[in-house]
Amino acid sequence: LIQKRYEEAKTFKAKFSQKAFVQIMDQTQSAEGEVIIKKPGKMKWVYKNPDPQTLIVNDNTFWLYAPEENQVTKASIKDVYTANTPALFLSGEGKLTDSFRLEKVIKNEKTSQVLLLPLQKNSGMEKLALLVDNKKYQILSSKVYDSLGNTTEITFESIEINLTFPDSLFDFETPEGVDLVDASDRD
Repeated sequence: LIQKRYEEAKTFKAKFSQKAFVQIMDQTQSAEGEVIIKKPGKMKWVYKNPDPQTLIVNDNTFWLYAPEENQVTKASIKDVYTANTPALFLSGEGKLTDSFRLEKVIKNEKTSQVLLLPLQKNSGMEKLALLVDNKKYQILSSKVYDSLGNTTEITFESIEINLTFPDSLFDFETPEGVDLVDASDRD
């Protein structure tokens, strides 16, 4: 039902908050911003706090603009995301059942937590937990557990689906005077 609900949504817009726990540093890093997704394969994540940056995915290209570092990184999407990355599912490029096996569902009054295990053991990901709304099967948050003990949790708020966004919203041009690190040609 989660996959079906997500396939029905051609666009997705939400505010997000992200908490990343880094095991080796025993530290949690927080960020927040807005995400817009247009299927298939277009995403724009605008991080506002604490470090402004923009991450854009379009036409199999990944762009990361960090204005405070005066740098843009360009990479091929296949080098950035593995086949079972939750971002691929969010962008409409993947199917949960192709990449994950259902471990268990913990149902509460208004939400359910769905625990998924990756089918590829060498992906670095140990587990994916999705929190979904019991009525609409809308994903409210995702939490990725990796093999190093790190976790990344993204919570979505003010979710809007099937709005109209022009493709140009996902275009990116390196601002004048900003360094471009182009990793997209490396093979």
